[in-house]
Amino acid sequence: MSSFAGKELTSSEYTFTLKDEDGVVVPSANLAAFVLTLKDVETGATINSRIAQNVLNTNNVTIHATSGLVTWKVQPLDMAITNAYHLQERHRATFTATTTATPAVKLNHEVTIYVENLADAA
Repeated sequence: MSSFAGKELTSSEYTFTLKDEDGVVVPSANLAAFVLTLKDVETGATINSRIAQNVLNTNNVTIHATSGLVTWKVQPLDMAITNAYHLQERHRATFTATTTATPAVKLNHEVTIYVENLADAA
């Protein structure tokens, strides 16, 4: 699982290459669906309404047509602190791709985001 750190309510960018279980790049043309779920790890609360949200070249996510490069333009509300008493929170983003293959294959990519609470950063 991947991870990155960021500050509360700050924009960021996260990239990865979508690959199948054999390590072969999956281009956007081979996807029937691509969704994102973003949750607070401790509470399970959904963040920024991202629960099985369509991100197939929409909602701040793009997938390169041939290279499989996924770019997520992380929005300030994706980096919201859900508990004001935490110095840092762990959020988990889960990207789920469904291929156009027959039968369809589901691929998951997870990333943990360590979000620093700016109110307590002094």
